[in-house]
Amino acid sequence: MGGGNAGFRGEIIEYQLGVVRKTMEQYRKCRGQKIVFIHGKGNGTLRQNVLRLLQYTYKGCDVQDASFQEYGYGATQVTIR
Repeated sequence: MGGGNAGFRGEIIEYQLGVVRKTMEQYRKCRGQKIVFIHGKGNGTLRQNVLRLLQYTYKGCDVQDASFQEYGYGATQVTIR
């Protein structure tokens, strides 16, 4: 039981990564623009995938944990350079 949900979870992650890609492409030339992606605490799967995407596809951006005071745990801030 539970194995059937793995494909569905994969689809959700791909959809969410698509939103990250679309947002990054939209603001790619806006130097100094800060974007916060909320991925939640969870088990870290979405966070790891978002960080991997940012590190390999958008190397010219600064990536850091977003403000805990503003967003709590589970958010990543990207600054376009």
